[in-house]
Amino acid sequence: MNHPADTIEPGIRPLVDALNATGLVQTFASCEGHYDADAQTLVDRNLAYVQFIPAEDVSAALVEQLLMSVLMRFKTAHGLMPVVVGGYKRYTPIEGDTIDETFVLDLRPFNRFDPPDRKRADTDRAIGQVTGLVRQLLF
Repeated sequence: MNHPADTIEPGIRPLVDALNATGLVQTFASCEGHYDADAQTLVDRNLAYVQFIPAEDVSAALVEQLLMSVLMRFKTAHGLMPVVVGGYKRYTPIEGDTIDETFVLDLRPFNRFDPPDRKRADTDRAIGQVTGLVRQLLF
């Protein structure tokens, strides 16, 4: 499960690179967020996100610690507006009785009624802020 470098959207790339550089996670999917009306589909694209799993020989508990640290540091430094940064562990049934466990870090504009260009600017700024926080963490 690898996140091919040529498929990473430029707006989210710094965060993907910072997460991978921790050595704690391996990213496999991401989106920089798409806010224009013509970009909306049945799938909610009004957010940016990075999905990842623990790197080889890294415990899920350590990844959870990383995620919680980033979330709390972001909230303390920047609050909950104009972008809410959240994280969670996703459980997805795949084959038979197998459940896939992955982590998600997402950045969602607080006000869904803001114009697309404002949501884009707020999200881009938040991606930069979260990237900076990830780079500051020493494990």
